Amino acid sequence: MAKNINNAGVKTLLVALVILVLGLSRALTQDWSSILKQAQVKYAKFENEIKDMTIVQEMKVITPEGEMVSETKMLKKGEKFRMDTRMQAPETSEMPEGMETVAIYDGKDTWMISSFMEKKKLSGEEKKQYEEERNWWRERNWWELVSEKAKIVGTEKVDKRECYVVEMEEERESPFTKLWFDKKNLALIKYEVNGPKGETIALIQSDFRKIKGDWEMPYKTEFYTDGKLMSTSLVKSLEINKGVSDDLFDPNRVKIKGFNIREMMKKRIPEKEEE
Repeated sequence: MAKNINNAGVKTLLVALVILVLGLSRALTQDWSSILKQAQVKYAKFENEIKDMTIVQEMKVITPEGEMVSETKMLKKGEKFRMDTRMQAPETSEMPEGMETVAIYDGKDTWMISSFMEKKKLSGEEKKQYEEERNWWRERNWWELVSEKAKIVGTEKVDKRECYVVEMEEERESPFTKLWFDKKNLALIKYEVNGPKGETIALIQSDFRKIKGDWEMPYKTEFYTDGKLMSTSLVKSLEINKGVSDDLFDPNRVKIKGFNIREMMKKRIPEKEEE
């Protein structure tokens, strides 16, 4: 008799747990749909108020030759985007010092101007690669890159922030495989994507600072590959609504100083020591 009662109790408990889990799953699905709508409403006004934005940041990338440092200035005005990069190569590298690159999306076409070549209109894989750079801005609007089919699978603390953890059902529906966003202000804190060789690439954003109202921007961004730190970016300055000129998005107005071919050859072929 006691054994039957115990079995009945266990079955009742299991049924209750199943109902609880199913109920929680439905609730999280409903929450996800409403969260996407909240994000769209919350930031629609902000996007309308931000006429232009200029960000200067320093990036340190770990390479086999040593640490590579670059400074990037990014400008955004409506759909137009420009990214100026000046790279400082490691001493052991054969790359020339002060290599400059300017990439521009003028609202229609994507252009590249660098120390190595004249103005070039990008297409195919080159254009796709640059569009991935532009995603730096789109990631702020993460809700535009995530399907309603995604699911909240739980919560987790990242950099002392309580975050929703979201997983994608189908990878082709989003560049992300998994993301973490702040439960309070819906800011993207971390995301993961699958790399070309099956590696897990993760981005973590921290040091958030308010720039307008309750809108925050991260001043520190770290990239990891399979848990190994690959690069760190630090924002040095950030300005909004300063009247960025449309001329800055005209590739015909860009002027870049060419690199010194003689200095580059010195790195490749060291001069013979005097006897």
